[in-house]
Amino acid sequence: MIKSISISNFRSIKDLVKLNLVRSKRKKSDLPNYAEVGHTELSLSTVIYGANASGKSNVLGAFKALKFLVLNSANFQVGDLLLPYEPFKLIKGYEKKPVFFELEFYIDKVLYRYAVAFNAKEIELERLDFYPNPRKLANLFYREKGKEMQFGEYFKGEKRIIERLTLPNQLFLSKAAENNAESILPVFQLFRNKLRVYLSLEPYETNLKQFYAKRLAEEPDSSFTKKLNALVCALDTGINAVTAKETDWDSLRLPENVPDSIRKEIQATFKYEIRTVHEHFNENNEKLGLIDFDIEDESSGTKSLLSLGGIIIDALEKGSVLVIDEFEKNLHPLITSYLIKLFNDKLFNPKNAQLIFATHDVTQLKEDIFNRDQVWFTQKNEYGVTELIRCSDIKGLRLNVPLDKWYMTGRLGGTAIINDSNFILAMQENFGE
Repeated sequence: MIKSISISNFRSIKDLVKLNLVRSKRKKSDLPNYAEVGHTELSLSTVIYGANASGKSNVLGAFKALKFLVLNSANFQVGDLLLPYEPFKLIKGYEKKPVFFELEFYIDKVLYRYAVAFNAKEIELERLDFYPNPRKLANLFYREKGKEMQFGEYFKGEKRIIERLTLPNQLFLSKAAENNAESILPVFQLFRNKLRVYLSLEPYETNLKQFYAKRLAEEPDSSFTKKLNALVCALDTGINAVTAKETDWDSLRLPENVPDSIRKEIQATFKYEIRTVHEHFNENNEKLGLIDFDIEDESSGTKSLLSLGGIIIDALEKGSVLVIDEFEKNLHPLITSYLIKLFNDKLFNPKNAQLIFATHDVTQLKEDIFNRDQVWFTQKNEYGVTELIRCSDIKGLRLNVPLDKWYMTGRLGGTAIINDSNFILAMQENFGE
């Protein structure tokens, strides 16, 4: 589980901000939306609100950038640039300063803290600490540019060999995992297997549909298939079942000039297609049986629900951390609420999966979905710097205040400020010509 992420000098985030998922002691929390890990209560769902371009996507983007470095930097070659290096650029000098990320997380009830600072060309700082017992903080490794690495007593692996193999633009964490360093592998596996980041579902939807089609076709009796069917059918989609069958390539002929190698690759990738099953009626509204449709014939909302529903079920089954931007896209607010509540309910979430997401859907600010320490706002100051504010930290905010109404009137920050005077003048000039 994730405890917190701290970020500085990344995109619109200039100064250090911290998204803290620890239950707040400042405000009363009525909803049991937490899981206790290592004597610490962590939020099972966390939402970020903010105007367009306020920086909420950049907070979530830090998860993606850090994951990319951990999973891929071991393969970087000499001279490769660190592509996640996107510093703050609106104040002179910051475009050359390092980006900084720090992630606190639990693995088997043990708290870890991983921090990295980097510029476009190299890692400037990297360290991994953990608590072998709740009262003892121990360092596994510490790396600083221009200095010999330091290793703690708990590090298990070929220390100096891996250090020599690690290039300046590679994370030691990634290189140590590549070389099977025993004390590092669980951390690497968390990034690879438990952290799922989707800043937009659209680029993934085709791959997700093919992945789910394969699972539906080859694992028709699996827990995943049954749960996905039950979820999609339960949420007022008019669908009786979701199935998959082999693609009929005779009816979908590829152009004859497509090379055989590419033809085989396409047919392997799109081996199955998802079908939705509906009830079929005659003119007198009498049931005739069932009829199936191609998933592409369904509405945008149904297709989004299928993609998102599969991701959510997978996260709930594995106890993963799911980070999503624009969570509500194409979904009815009641369906969005239902999906969020799956994470807050132990019946559906016994493995303590976490949902961290951004949205513009103010209907989710109801008191029956989130406690106030689960709600965050982003806003930019006059210099274009993103500020991250926890709702429970806002002074003078009474418990009986309707958050949705206050948010829409701008009293909680994070809302769009529309100054259209110049636009009105420009439009008037245009119409006057």
